[in-house]
Amino acid sequence: MPLTFDQVSSFFGEVLPLHPFYVALVGIIPLSVFGLYQWLLPQPIPGIAYNAKAAKSLFGDAPAMVKEVRLTGEFRVWCAKQVKQMNSPVCQIFIRPFSKPWILLADFRESKDILTRRAMEFDKSSYLSDGMACMGAFHGVYPTGDKFRANRQLIQDLMTTRFLHNHVGPAVYGKGLELMRLWEMKMSLAPGRPFSAKQDFEYASLDVMLEFAFGKNWVQTALGQQVDVISKLGASDVQLGAPDQPVSFPSGPIADFLHSVYEAPEIVERTINALMPRWQTWWWSKQSWYRKVFNDKERAMKEGVATGLKNFGAGHVETGIEHMLMREAARAEKEGRKPDFDNRVFRDEMFGDIVGGHHTTSGAMMWLAKYMSDLPQIQTKLRSVLYETLEAPKQENRLFTFDELRQAKLPYLDAIIEEMLRINAIPVTREATRDTTILGFPIKKGTQVFLMSNGPGFLSPPFAIDDRKRSETSRAAKLNASWDEGRDLSVFDPERWLVRKTEGDGVLAADVDFNGAAGPQLVFGLGPRSCWGRRLAHLEMRTILAMLIWNFELLQSPPALSGYSGLEGIARVPQQCFLTITKAR
Repeated sequence: MPLTFDQVSSFFGEVLPLHPFYVALVGIIPLSVFGLYQWLLPQPIPGIAYNAKAAKSLFGDAPAMVKEVRLTGEFRVWCAKQVKQMNSPVCQIFIRPFSKPWILLADFRESKDILTRRAMEFDKSSYLSDGMACMGAFHGVYPTGDKFRANRQLIQDLMTTRFLHNHVGPAVYGKGLELMRLWEMKMSLAPGRPFSAKQDFEYASLDVMLEFAFGKNWVQTALGQQVDVISKLGASDVQLGAPDQPVSFPSGPIADFLHSVYEAPEIVERTINALMPRWQTWWWSKQSWYRKVFNDKERAMKEGVATGLKNFGAGHVETGIEHMLMREAARAEKEGRKPDFDNRVFRDEMFGDIVGGHHTTSGAMMWLAKYMSDLPQIQTKLRSVLYETLEAPKQENRLFTFDELRQAKLPYLDAIIEEMLRINAIPVTREATRDTTILGFPIKKGTQVFLMSNGPGFLSPPFAIDDRKRSETSRAAKLNASWDEGRDLSVFDPERWLVRKTEGDGVLAADVDFNGAAGPQLVFGLGPRSCWGRRLAHLEMRTILAMLIWNFELLQSPPALSGYSGLEGIARVPQQCFLTITKAR
């Protein structure tokens, strides 16, 4: 309940004696305290919708937000509710005491404009950069500038078609085979029973990123340990409960460095949510558990860089780290200096890529498995598309090769991936680098802006906005989105990303084209700071999902194991991911 001036005056009048000096204080002190209290209250930006009750509390919206996020694990869901309650494409929330309001923007057209055409006005959020401080000299920490561009230049070879097809693709395929073998064994040991696939997806994606970085030079795999443990089990070693109860399988040990890869995103997420991120990072850096995480990281990354440098010196450039060293050598020669191969940027940049690639893509593959399990019509249609398109391996009763899949046109598979990403995107955050406007509203320098991707315009029809309120660049831009916004945007419908070429309902490449610009999508961001690893993530999702559907029929798990609650951090990941599988026929 907010304080009133009379309440403050009454308190001081009761506790101070009636001396002229104290009488004066009775007037001055309450006035000062009340003035300070009013000054510390949230200061709404004029004209932008907000929660009036929150504006009367020193803690603003934070208590309500924290209460809900503790229950749901998702900040984006709470934000979407605020947009709906305020019924405005631009609204403000008060999360950090004594700070500027945060802006929620629920309009794809304006969000796209900010990300692609207004980079001089909006850049990397310092709120996120402070939370990512533990990642060191990783490009994702920096605002757009010389350091950001220098790091991106070092890794520019790693998203080329040649590197992805020749190095990463075979690695993904190999890990996919390992994953299929693991699930074959689990299916045989517990036929018709659900089991958690969460760790399996995480370990597969982790191994992919390790091979991406170090190739076969890295031998301490995560998934391989699990295959080894499960391969030694017999039917008597597995306890089967009721048919709807999940079967629990033992896990094998993983190297200390791999624990660091798991811990780092959790540290980032907890720091971002802290009241004082910089102070928390400093305090944690004094703790033994924190030092162990990053000491293990440093040790392993130094070994990986040393091996890569040895290979590079011998003329072998295959892995991610070897390509980075090659780029540094070329840059040093151009600048007339000696290469700085000991620079921490090699260790921090590659570690950041491993952490980001593993955490985000494994979560995406879990969502895909869940949708396919719960939507048998879509799963069956995708399997038919795979069998018809990849006709030779099907007739030869074998799995397709990586090159066969890579060369195949599979618009329906691409649409399924795109639809999963659309529904599970988290907000993109930017910070105003100068005084500016959004839809005509004043935005001060330093304001955090959250570009919403789970509210109006994405999962429900967009707000009607007067074009005169839009920025000049937004009004001048061509509109590409073409789908029917009258269709329920909250349901999983991959065909909204397809453009029909023939009559009927076929979804082969002869029938439809995939159009990734058919509707709003912010999952990878847009513009100069869009997700660097997008092509790698798509290659991995496409390969693993195709292998999964080719080999297995995914049955619906019991309702208690099929929820769609998520955990939001670097990416949105399912709180649970269970598979119940049989061999595909």
